[in-house]
Amino acid sequence: MTIAFRHTDAATLMARVHEIGPVLRDNAAQADRDRRVPEVSITALDQAGVFGINTLAVNGGHEAGARALLDVTTAIATYCPNAAWITVISSVSSLLPMRFPASVQERIFKDRKPVRMASVIVSAGNSVALRDGEGYRITGEWPFGSNILNSDWAIGVVQIKESTDAEPQPGFMVMHRDQFTIKDTWFTIGMRGTGSNNFLAQDQWVPADQVVGAGALVGPAMESAADAHFLQRLTPLSMFPTVILSGPLGAAKAALALTAQAAEKRGITYSKYHPQNTSGVFVHGVGAARAKIEAAEMSLQRAADMIDTAAAGTVPLSPADRAHIRNLCAHASHALADAMNDIAWLHGTATFSESNPIGRLWRDVNTGVRHAIAASPLGYEIGGAGYLGIEPPSPLV
Repeated sequence: MTIAFRHTDAATLMARVHEIGPVLRDNAAQADRDRRVPEVSITALDQAGVFGINTLAVNGGHEAGARALLDVTTAIATYCPNAAWITVISSVSSLLPMRFPASVQERIFKDRKPVRMASVIVSAGNSVALRDGEGYRITGEWPFGSNILNSDWAIGVVQIKESTDAEPQPGFMVMHRDQFTIKDTWFTIGMRGTGSNNFLAQDQWVPADQVVGAGALVGPAMESAADAHFLQRLTPLSMFPTVILSGPLGAAKAALALTAQAAEKRGITYSKYHPQNTSGVFVHGVGAARAKIEAAEMSLQRAADMIDTAAAGTVPLSPADRAHIRNLCAHASHALADAMNDIAWLHGTATFSESNPIGRLWRDVNTGVRHAIAASPLGYEIGGAGYLGIEPPSPLV
């Protein structure tokens, strides 16, 4: 019954997404130009309630889970993949405070409504949380903070030191928007609108409850706790790669649809085929691209369902299951990149006109699927290691 409710809620949210879809689509090119999602799109997403997909109901959220987040943000991405990306980041980031002490959750959600968040859970570098009385002094820089331009709170990985001379321990901190600054570093050819800039803090004091050890956030203890909420048992390291690919997935769907529409009017240069869809080779190519996109979607849906099923009980995802999820994500990322290259061949050189939305989507997909946590080379290796029962090449599985 619980899972059925979540799916029903996802359908309601998707209907809202389609209502605001024209706003997102009309501003997608501006998101690319300005390197951030325009405020009119942020407002529309807020009003649709999508930033609360994985927020507690008591805080105005939907308590929906991985599959709902994947499906809803895939729909968003058919209009604006950058809007989908920041929605994913905010939603998964909003899950993480539920693994901090309850006092932190009260602080963040004091207004009893969803908040927009960013998080960087790898690449600690020299970021440090140094004990200072009843709290910690935070100093550091966190790269690639997607959604940081729109965030009220941010989570970053730190090395925790209980004294200047103490051995550092891996952990995480959360801080409010007024404690960090943003460095304009996000200059890319795709997914430009995610605004994934670095954020920085210099000697910022936070209460002790806003710093936790690494195990609290990414360890399995919460996932087997009988008194934990469904949202607390969702596995972050499996969630991130699964749902982050919704942006490229929706973008690929949109690109294929635009290619099919154009094929009714465009010819194939230096050939007798006019319009394009009179060519058997073109029609075959459309079918192949569609199959790759659908294979990617089914892989991601399977991964999301595995995450939700585990979170509905108290048996955590096994190491083999986590590796399997990474393998599914690797296959999805590879299939989407292949599909977009197929689409570029089908649509032709016009794809690469600066004003062509298919070209923009091609850049977004080929950038998005190469996010380090979802990219196929490492993901396939993790999946292979899980299948063979050997040690994976990364501890972050």
